[in-house]
Order: sequence, then structure tokens, then C-alpha cells
Amino acid sequence: MNGPATAWAKWSQATGDWHALADHCLDVAAVCAALLENPILRRRLARLGRQDDLDPGQRSRLAILAGLHDVGKANRGFQNRIRPDAGPGSPAGHVGEVVSLLSPAGEPLQQALLEALRIDAMLRWCAGEDQLARLLLATFWHHGRPVEPPAFRRDLWRATPEYDPVAAVRDAVARLWRAFPQEQGGSPLPATPEFAHAFMGLVTLADWLGSDTRYFPLASGRDPDRAGFARTRAHKAVARIGADGRSFRGVLSARLLEFHELFGRDPRPAQRALAAQPLPDGPSTLILEAETGSGKTEAALYWFARLFAAELVDGLYFALPTRAAARQIYRRVEEAARALFGGNPPPVILAVPGYLEVDGVSGRTLPGFEVLWPDDEADRLRDRGWAAERPKRYMAGTIVVGTVDQVLLSGLQVAHSHMRAAALLRHLLVVDEVHASDPYMGAILEQVLERHYRAGGHALLLSATLGGAARARFLRQPPPAPAEATGTPYPLLTRRSGGAVESRPVAPYAGDREVEVTLLRPQDAATIVRLALDAARAGARVAVLRNLVRDVQRLQPVLEALAPDPALLFQCAGVPAPHHGRYAAPDRRLLDRALEDRLGQDGPVVVAATQTIEQSLDLDFDFLITDLCPMDVLLQRLGRLHRHARPRPPGYKTPKAVVLVPERDLGSYLDERGRARGPMGLGAVYEDLTVVEATRRLLEEHRTLRLPAENRHLVEQVTHPEFLQELAEELGGAWRAHHTEQWGSTVSRRQLGGLNCVDWAQPLEDGRLSFDRGAEGRIGTRLGLGDRIARFDRPRPGPFGQDVREVPVPARLVPDAPADAEPEAVVEDDRCLRFRFGGSALRYDRLGLRRDDE
Repeated sequence: MNGPATAWAKWSQATGDWHALADHCLDVAAVCAALLENPILRRRLARLGRQDDLDPGQRSRLAILAGLHDVGKANRGFQNRIRPDAGPGSPAGHVGEVVSLLSPAGEPLQQALLEALRIDAMLRWCAGEDQLARLLLATFWHHGRPVEPPAFRRDLWRATPEYDPVAAVRDAVARLWRAFPQEQGGSPLPATPEFAHAFMGLVTLADWLGSDTRYFPLASGRDPDRAGFARTRAHKAVARIGADGRSFRGVLSARLLEFHELFGRDPRPAQRALAAQPLPDGPSTLILEAETGSGKTEAALYWFARLFAAELVDGLYFALPTRAAARQIYRRVEEAARALFGGNPPPVILAVPGYLEVDGVSGRTLPGFEVLWPDDEADRLRDRGWAAERPKRYMAGTIVVGTVDQVLLSGLQVAHSHMRAAALLRHLLVVDEVHASDPYMGAILEQVLERHYRAGGHALLLSATLGGAARARFLRQPPPAPAEATGTPYPLLTRRSGGAVESRPVAPYAGDREVEVTLLRPQDAATIVRLALDAARAGARVAVLRNLVRDVQRLQPVLEALAPDPALLFQCAGVPAPHHGRYAAPDRRLLDRALEDRLGQDGPVVVAATQTIEQSLDLDFDFLITDLCPMDVLLQRLGRLHRHARPRPPGYKTPKAVVLVPERDLGSYLDERGRARGPMGLGAVYEDLTVVEATRRLLEEHRTLRLPAENRHLVEQVTHPEFLQELAEELGGAWRAHHTEQWGSTVSRRQLGGLNCVDWAQPLEDGRLSFDRGAEGRIGTRLGLGDRIARFDRPRPGPFGQDVREVPVPARLVPDAPADAEPEAVVEDDRCLRFRFGGSALRYDRLGLRRDDE
């Protein structure tokens, strides 16, 4: 809904008339009908119901069912919350109260309510009572989560001289049936559990939009043409917010730009391969594996344009592993959308919580669920920004760029996952850097992709370093043997469609290049800093990439102390700073833009950063200093070297990297039970030391890496389970125990990911679907959603001259902080904020958020 008080409650308070209930039911039914007029979304739902399409009669029935979502508000307990004349009785809700009607009828009043709902007539729409109950649950659970049916409460539905709840229900239902008279025609409604799950999400989305007073204003409840008004408003609202892309398709269908016209250059091999793919005649999952810099992003955008023009998808969700990557790709997508669609582009929204951006324009969330857009853009973005205003609504947009966690939330047992999932069905789902998912996230993504495929949807996975075992899981195939894995061509385009999987090699973009790699065991931060500054003085752009935010924050002051000229250091708003993820949203935006601007200029620079710059970002360095990490991650980091064609300083004509390795043998960081804990985040950020040791050995053997020729070999050596098993056996002792522990952890995380997903094959009515609120918290923590937000009582001065209203706080900094924790003892001191939060003393300044004693 669009606020703590629902739109219908506001209606009732304003009019004091229960007819407003019927108005709201008509509004939501009209929105559901308008959403189902979108042929792509409609066919996705139909396919989940093992049908080709939904005919007009079926759509009218579903609209009526959607309109029943709020009939529980007719009960006297709910009326007591808003109507002074409802009669005596305690306040009540409206979801469980109507769900209780579906229990076996035991008394006349319950039977009267079922008759008012026209249950007997609706049974003729379905294959049986179970199917109708399933669809009614999908309707009544419109708040985004299952509700256990309580015992039927007669007192809530008993009539008084002032008010008759049964009559209110009868009136609302009658108005729905009059609004959709064609319900009597058509085929029976789909009977599968998958269809009911998708319909639940559709109803929730319809309720969110139908409750928005921007489109459905307050009324008396006695308008005889409310149904016609609702239909007109619903069509306009669905189109304006981007939930139906048909109005934007005309220009593409008339003439789709050629690749070189769109991007201003001829396609590279990976782009050419994807552009030449025949359009699928059924669901499809494509995996494009190609080296960094090969243009995978543009290839994905052109594939979307082709599918969109051919009416095979109705939108795009472009999922990135980090916020920084999402922000940079967002700008590229927004530029491409303007080029593709000319003067009538769909809304392009940034789906990153903490940001509010549409069409390249930033807005601000105000108290009371209001949104402030710039004055000159307010009218235009009031509609186009609807999907961006709440994370739960992101998927309702047409072109959406965000983080992969929003995709994962569509598959998990968390509130509103069904709404996310239903809206996502119409999109081309693009997942960039798909190799970056850990076992838990990977298992969830696999289920989301399979659901998308079963619905007839289309997905495209992008990676520079995907292992063969992971590729096989995404394609629902058995894992390849080691020899087959290492012998697989690279780059590669693989397609699953029509029950078959086909792969074909792709030519490399620019031939092989050699990257010189040196291993260094550092003694202190000064050693690292001097190495970086020496390269910068020679004219190089240098990235110092650490695995831990803490290590970056400790390195930055040393860098500043030893730099002979502050102009050699990366700065944001004139202030030296590192680049990592532990900043307030306005400061993150400044940092991202400052980094891109600085690297878009000539001249040397040193940037201290974490993994925020390793993936998806179009950044170009001459020299990289990086902590040891798994080979697939390292190859991503090396992809930041010599990314663009430009003159290189003397000594850096060849890409160069220094990999920092611990001073001790990695085995010394294992205890007798095989548990790992070492420096550089080894054992924490990167838990499997067998993978890290395999990487170290490869780097010892290959001081010069030929990329992409050696890419497949390098990746498989550190990701294929059999290679890792062989290494653990060779090392013996604690390594065997560690490998066994990691194997068990991987299995358990994958199992946990699967268990935490919503199984759409399970019927809603069988009682196994339960979104336990405590479990939701644990599930969210796995995705970083257990983090807290420190919201200040007023805007505070930030380190870069911006007002700071709130700062995200990672759960590991405040493990005991309650969900409603607030900053305490706030002290402002020269662009530094010190405060207590959740029992911890924190500080926020140009180095980012950290504990005050660090």
C-alpha cells in the first residue's frame, strides 16, 4: 500500500460510508484487468497454468477475484477502527478474518457470507473446491505474505441496526460482477499451483497501484459509474508507470537500429554473436562468457532491444553484483534507452535501495511516504517514478537497473516476494557477473531462473569467469568432467531453449594480451603505499584493491602521509578518500561520479578501494596492487587494466599487477579442525583457502598470464570440485579437514538457499507456505538485508559537503542492534560524525563508517 493507512481507510474516514469498500474493490479489479491486457504478462501466467493464453472470460473472472481482496474490511471489528457507528466490538484486521471463511462452514452466518461472496457460482469457474480455495487465498493474501486462518468469529460479522457486514459484502460483490459481465464465458481458470502463486503477486501489485490516490482519488462510494472511471484510470496508470511497455514499442517495431547505429561503433565478436542469435520461439536462457572489456553490457542491451521489438519481452531487469556497478551501468542503459526509443523512451529506473533515480533525475523520499522530485521534473516523474519509489515495486518498471539481491528476493520466503516475481516474469532478466554468487545466493538464483524459464520467460547471464560446474547448474545439466571443463572453448555463447542446450565458440575481442604478475609479501602499509606512489610518479593510474574495508581505511591515511603531492590521490569534492561501500547514499553517488570523472581525465592517480571497483565498472588502470583472492575474482580485477585504447606511461606498456600474499604459508591459518582465519579476509570474505591456495600456486607457475587464452584453464583449476579435491588430498592434514568442512558448508548453504525459496509447485492451500517473521530476518541477513540504518534526527554535515540524513550500518559492526535502533550521543566535529548505535561507538567521515576505536 502507499502508506501506513490504506487508501480505503482514508476513504472511509472521509465519507463515513461503507460503499467506499466497493469502490476500492472495483479499482483494484480494474487494475488487475488492465495488467492482464498486457499479452506478455498474461501469457507468462497462462503458461504457468499450462495454457497458451487467458481468454477474456478468464481475465474477467480473475479481475473479480482480485476485487475480492479487501472484502474482509467489511467486518465490524475493522469498521470499529474507522467508523463511529459500526456498533460495539473490539478492533480487528481484515485478512485473517476473511481467510477464516474458507474453513468448513459450521454455522448459518458463515454460510451467509459464502453466499454473499457467490462461492457456488465461482465454483463453476474452477476444476473443484481446492482450486477455488487456492485462488481465493492468493487474493486474500494480498499483503504479500501467507496468513494462518484463525477460527471464524461470529461477532465480527453479526448485523446490528446500524450496520450489516454481510450486506456490505453482498453489495461489493454485486458491483464487481456487474462491472465484469463477460465472466460467464471462457475456459476454466488454470488449476496449477504455479498459476496461483503468480496470481497472488499480480493481486498484490494491483492493490498497490489501485490504492494510490494519485490515480484513484477519494470518493463518496456512491458513483454509479465508478467501474467505468476505474477502468479508464487503471489503463492510464498501468501505462504511465511502465508496467505495460506496449506504448513504447512502436518505434522499435517500425525500425530497430543496427548495432553500430545505436552504439556508434561496429560490434565486437561477443556482441556480434549475440546480435546474430535467432529469436527464440519459446523460453530461453543464454549464457555469454567473454573477457572483460568485450562489450557484454552492450550485447545484452541489444539482445533486449531485439526481444522487446519482437514482443517477446515487455521490459528489462539488469542485475549487477554491487551498488557501484549498478549505478554505472544505469547511466549506460539510460543513454541506450534514449537512443533506442527516441523521444518516447520508457522510464529507466535505478533499483538500489537508498537511491531514488528515474531517467537520470534524482528524487528524495520525504516523511509520510511522499517523494520530492525537482520542480521542473515533478509532473513528468510523478508517474514514471512510481516503480522507483519503493523497493518492492522496482520490478513494475519497464527498464530497471539494480542489484541482484532484488532478483533473489523474488524467490525467497519474504514479504512481497510474489509481487516481485509476478512483475519480473515480463522482463528479460540479465544477470551480470553471475559467477559472483556464493553457494547460498547461487541456489536461489537457480530457482528464480527455472521459474522464469517455466513461465516462458527469457534470461541472459553474463560472466568473464564462470566455472563449468556453475554453468551446468544454471542450465540444469550434469557437471562436466575436469577434462571437458578445461577443454570448453572460451569465449563462449550457450543457449538453453526448447529443451535443448547448444554452445558455440566466440572469437576473442582483441586477441591475447599478457599481464605481468608479481607476488609480494608485504611488511606494512608503507611498503604498499610506496609501490603505488612510485608508479604514480612514473605517470601510471594505480588501483590498490584490498579485500577488507578496514584495510582500505587503514591504508588511506598512510597514502596521504607519504604522497609528495595530494593531486596524485583520488579525491571527492576536494577531499582525499578511498572508494568502498560503507558510505551514506549521497556520498556514494559523489564518490562514484568522482571516480569516473577522475579516470576520464589524463594524468596519474592512486585509488585505494575494495571490491566495489572490481566488477562491471568501466574503469581503466595501468597498474594494479591487489590482495590475494580466488583466481576468478582476480581475473575480474585484472580486467580493470588496459581496458581502453590510450597512451601508456613508460614501464606500463604491458599491464602489470602485484598480488599481495600473506607472510606465512596459508596452511598456518588453519586449525586442527580445518577452520580458517587469516589476514586479508582469508577465511572470512573468501572462506575456502583451498581455492586461494590453488590460485597462489597458479600465480607461482604463471608469472605472465595470457588472457583470454588461459582464462578457462585458470578458472577451472580453482573452481572445479575434482581439482580442489585433488589439491586437498595432496596437501593432507588440516587441508583435508578444511576441504571437507568447505564442501559441507557449500552443500548446506545450497540446501538452505533452496529451503528458503518459495516452492511454486506447492499449493497455497496445503499449509506448508509460511513466512515466519523471525525466519525472514535470518533470510535477509544472508543478503545483507539484516543491516541497519542509522537515521539522524536532522540532516548532519557529511565529509564531502553533503547533508547526511542516514548511514547504512553493516550488521557485523552492530551485531546486537535492534531493528529500531537510533543514533545516540551524536557529535559533529569538522566533517566527522561520532555516535553510538546499537551499543557500538561509530564514526563517519571521509574514510567511511567504522568503529570509533579503529
